[in-house]
Amino acid sequence: MSLALVLSLALSQTPVQENATSPDVAKVEATAPVAEAIKPTTQWWQRLTLNGFARVGVFYAFPLQEDQLVGGNGGFRVADFRLGFTFHPIDKLTIDTSIELAAPLVDPLDPLTGRRIVDVRDAYVQYDVANFFQVRAGQFRPPYYAEMLQSDGSIPFISRSVLAGGFHPPEAFGPRSGLAPDRQVGLQLGSARLGTQMIGFKYAVGVFNGNGLNQLFNDNNGVMPVARAELDILQRLTIGVNGYFNQRTEGARPNRLTTNQLAYGADLSASHMGFSALAAILGKSSTYSFAGLPQDSSLGFLGQLRYFHLGTGLEAAARFAYFEPSSAQPDDQVMEVAAMVGWKPFELPFRVLLQYTHRNEEARATYSNDSVDLMLHAVW
Repeated sequence: MSLALVLSLALSQTPVQENATSPDVAKVEATAPVAEAIKPTTQWWQRLTLNGFARVGVFYAFPLQEDQLVGGNGGFRVADFRLGFTFHPIDKLTIDTSIELAAPLVDPLDPLTGRRIVDVRDAYVQYDVANFFQVRAGQFRPPYYAEMLQSDGSIPFISRSVLAGGFHPPEAFGPRSGLAPDRQVGLQLGSARLGTQMIGFKYAVGVFNGNGLNQLFNDNNGVMPVARAELDILQRLTIGVNGYFNQRTEGARPNRLTTNQLAYGADLSASHMGFSALAAILGKSSTYSFAGLPQDSSLGFLGQLRYFHLGTGLEAAARFAYFEPSSAQPDDQVMEVAAMVGWKPFELPFRVLLQYTHRNEEARATYSNDSVDLMLHAVW
């Protein structure tokens, strides 16, 4: 082969060799702009979640009476209509608020009259420093009693038991408050579940105003310390213990009465193969600033069992609760027995419940107060 031909071939191949790129480098250069273009970006509205629930139904207490606290105000009722917003502006920070669009406003002079208003429920900020240290401040439920800590949109029955919600007209004579505090304004330190897959632990401690939901001012300068601890096995069996101390001051100045309340409780919950169960005991001791009033105490027991069949959406539940509101007042004990059947069709976000409730309240009361309720419970 001539020298000229060899030089010609070499020169013709040199540019190709200088500009050649390895397959790996070429792949990176080709995909880099594409990866940059499809890099996910989160806008602020994508960190905002809407949630809520509604409970609408027909509620009747028997026997039907026209002029009694119980049995004279049955019919259609919007029990709840809740809207909530959860916002995560940055990682580990949660802003949660919920508004009740059908909150009951009862006339203090007549428990059978009133209207429904818009009212604030949850309004708090939480920062998760770590799994073992979470800080929450605002208005929310204190860490006390497993039934009370269930979300309003997930309770299995028409309503919570008399231990949690008390009992009031027109379903019961009452009125009596329950043994578990409702939402308060305060500060809480707690944790997520800690431990292993086998055994887990959670804690929560906080101080609250002890005055209840949406109170304008506090009744005194004291705070209500609350604490709860939970121990679980395989996240199926959970034992919880809790307690609080609260001072309540009532009456018109200068004649005011202060009540010291020391409360305690323990609960056991379990779930397996569609079954869920809850057992609990709650107690409260009260002493008064006026020496003429004796020490008083309250006590309550609860046991409930629910079964939910995932394939058909059918469910059934039963509950028994005993409540002694005051040891100083005779014949005020309440026994509540509730049985419920329900259906959650085709994984849709609502369920239909039919519940019968028997109440054995105040042996000296003239009328019984059993109730039959049919309710649509929608959750979103």
